[in-house]
Amino acid sequence: MTAKDFLAKEIDRLNELIDQQVSKTSNLQLRNELMDALYLLTVFEKHRINKKTIETIFELPNANTGYSEYRIINDCESDNPDHWIEVNMDNKPIVLNDGDIIIKKK
Repeated sequence: MTAKDFLAKEIDRLNELIDQQVSKTSNLQLRNELMDALYLLTVFEKHRINKKTIETIFELPNANTGYSEYRIINDCESDNPDHWIEVNMDNKPIVLNDGDIIIKKK
């Protein structure tokens, strides 16, 4: 049994208790937390993120520069900003804001 299987079974068990009105409020809260954990576990598996692969996690600070955004740039092996290009995904620039996180892998 995998951790995902375990979480899914526990969510099913909690759903049954909720349907039977057994400690409904606390079971709803626990079920929602387990559903969040299951979602994050799926994300971690998809991107191969775990305690062995994470070097650090950054939370972008509020730069106090008004409504500005963070951008991700490829420096194209140059210190000259004129040679830099903005990184795009799905033909859109990656735009980040304060409070967003970046996970740096090892």
